[in-house]
Amino acid sequence: MKGIIARLLLCIVALLAVNSFAQDPDVTLKDIVESNVQAAEEAAQIQREQPMSTPLGAVLLIRDAGLRQQWERMAEYADFRYVEPDVLEQGPGNLMRKLALMWEQYQIFELTAINDTEEGNLKDGLPPYRELLGSLNQGSEQFDILLQRVPDANGNKVWKISNATVAQIPQMWDNFGYPPQLEQLEQWLPEFRLFHMRNWQVLMLVVIVVAGWLITALIRWILLKIVTHISIYGDTMQRLIRQPLRRFLFFCFVNWAVYQLGLPLKVRVIFDSGFLAYLAGMFLVLGIVEFWHAVYIARAMAKDENFSPGFIRPLVTIVKILVIIFAVLLWLQNAGYNMATILTGLGIGSLAVALAAQKTLENVFGAFTLFIARPIKPGDFCRFGPILGTVEEIGLRSTMLRKLDRTLVSVPNSIFSVEVLENLSKIDQRLYRQSFYLATDVEAGKLESLLADMNSVLEQHERVLFDARRVRFERVEREGFVVQANAYINTDDYSVFLQVAEQLNLQLLAVIEQHDITLARWLPEVDGARA
Repeated sequence: MKGIIARLLLCIVALLAVNSFAQDPDVTLKDIVESNVQAAEEAAQIQREQPMSTPLGAVLLIRDAGLRQQWERMAEYADFRYVEPDVLEQGPGNLMRKLALMWEQYQIFELTAINDTEEGNLKDGLPPYRELLGSLNQGSEQFDILLQRVPDANGNKVWKISNATVAQIPQMWDNFGYPPQLEQLEQWLPEFRLFHMRNWQVLMLVVIVVAGWLITALIRWILLKIVTHISIYGDTMQRLIRQPLRRFLFFCFVNWAVYQLGLPLKVRVIFDSGFLAYLAGMFLVLGIVEFWHAVYIARAMAKDENFSPGFIRPLVTIVKILVIIFAVLLWLQNAGYNMATILTGLGIGSLAVALAAQKTLENVFGAFTLFIARPIKPGDFCRFGPILGTVEEIGLRSTMLRKLDRTLVSVPNSIFSVEVLENLSKIDQRLYRQSFYLATDVEAGKLESLLADMNSVLEQHERVLFDARRVRFERVEREGFVVQANAYINTDDYSVFLQVAEQLNLQLLAVIEQHDITLARWLPEVDGARA
C-alpha cells in the first residue's frame, strides 16, 4: 500500500510539469465534432488501389492506425531513411506512439485542408515533395509535422511521415511529452482508454475529483464555523455555503486541475470551452438567487407577519431557469456554435409556445402587475365583484380568496389585475351609518330635543371622529319620520368597529326611550315595494 501511495504522490508531482509547455490551440468543441464527421465521410469516399498516393489518403491511414493504437502499423506509414541510429534505437512503434500522443494533445486533422491530389499542394512554399500537417510551438521554437513523397518497394510514389519529422520526435517529446514517472504508471496500470484518455489520466482524474470534494468539504467546514458567529442572516449564509459555494469551489478546482493532466485535445477542448467554469458560475449564481430569496422573505415577514411567499417562489424558479438557459447559451457560443442560429431557433420556438400558452402568459403578467402595483397582499380582506373574502395566496396563474363561508375561490390573475377591486383592509376609518324610523305622533319640540341628545352621544364617544359626525332629521315618510346617525370610527379593525357600532346603537336607542318616543312599525323598503 505504501508503494502505491508513493507512486501516486510521485505522479502528482510529475503532473505539475506535464503542462508547462502547453499550448492554447484555437480549436473549439464544434471543430472536434465536425472533424470526426468529416473523417468518416472522407474515409468512406476514398476507394483507391493505392490510398497513400495522396496526402489525404495517407493521413486517413495514419489516423486509423493511431486510433487503434497499432503503432507498428503506423510506423509503416513513416519514412525512417537517413534517421540517426540513436533515434531508431527507441523503436519505430514507440516513436509513432510518442508522435501520436503529442499530436492528440495539441492538434486535430483538418481533413478539408489536406490536399487530395498525387502532387500535393504546390503553392504552400514547401518543396514539392513535402506537405505540412501542423506544428507544435514552444515559445519561438516551432516543430513542423510533415508528410513527404517517397518511393515504395514497388517504385511507386507514396506519401509518408517525413524522416525529418521522425528525427525530431525525441526532442519534441522532451518538450511536449509526459514525464517518465507517468509512463511508468501507465505500464503499471491495466491498459485501457476512456473518452480518449489514457489509463493514468483516468486514474488521476478520479484522484482530482475525490481530492477536490474533500478539499472543498474542509473549506466549507471552516466557513461554516466562521458564519456561526454572525447573527444576521447566519442561517441563510450557511445554506449558501453548504451547497452552492462548495460546488462553485469544487468545479473551479477541477477545472484548474484537469489542465495539469495533458489530456488529448478531443477531451481538453470540452474544458477549453469553459464547461466547468460555466457550471461553477451557474451554481454560484443559483446560490445567490436562493440567498436573495431567503433574505427578501425574512425582511418581508419582519415587516408584515401575514406576508405570504407564494408568488416569490415561482418567480425565483423562473429566474433560475433563465440563469441556466443563459449559461448554456454562453457555453455553446464559447464552444464555437453560431449564436445567431441558436437564438433564431429559440425565437421561433418561443413564439410558438407563446401563442399556445397565451392565456397562461396573460395570467403570469397579471401576477407581475399585482406584485409590482400591490393593490392587495396575502391576508387582505377585499371585494372582487360579487366575491367577498380574504386573500390567501397570489400565484403565477391565479389568486386564491377565502370567502366568508370558508370556501376557496381561484380567480385568474388576468381578470384580477384589470377588474375593479375593493381592498377593505386598506380602510383607515370605518363609516357608521344608522337610520331610526320614528312614529308620526312625535311633537316637533320633542324631536328637536331628541336630535340634540343623540348628537351628544356621538360627541362623547372616544372612538367617534369629528369629521362628518351628525344626527339629522332626514325626511318625512307617509307612516313615520326618518332620523339618521352618521359618523366615522377611528379604527381599521372590522371587529373593533362592530363593537363600537353596537355601543352606539344601544346608547341611541336608550336616548329614544328616555324621550318616550316609539319607533314606527313599518319598513320603508317593504312599504316602497308595496307602493
